[in-house]
Amino acid sequence: MKKGLITGIIALLIVLAISYFSGIWSFVYYLCGVIGLVSIVLSLDFLIYSLGNKRLSTSDRKKHKSRLEDSKKFISIAIPNLIAALIYIIN
Repeated sequence: MKKGLITGIIALLIVLAISYFSGIWSFVYYLCGVIGLVSIVLSLDFLIYSLGNKRLSTSDRKKHKSRLEDSKKFISIAIPNLIAALIYIIN
């Protein structure tokens, strides 16, 4: 989960740098919003896939746990980017 949060913060910093140097602050809204929404969609996809497998064998349990970890990672990528997009909307 830490890797996902660090990845999300790095993506946010890159978007902020692009917006600062171009002078177009609406990039924060568009790019962070897209990164956040795509991360949520991927997280839901991994979560639904992992919950959909009711017949888990011993080898599939590792995949199941891996899918849940990937789902958490994508949610933690989305959090800082969606917060930045919401702050842009508020201001």
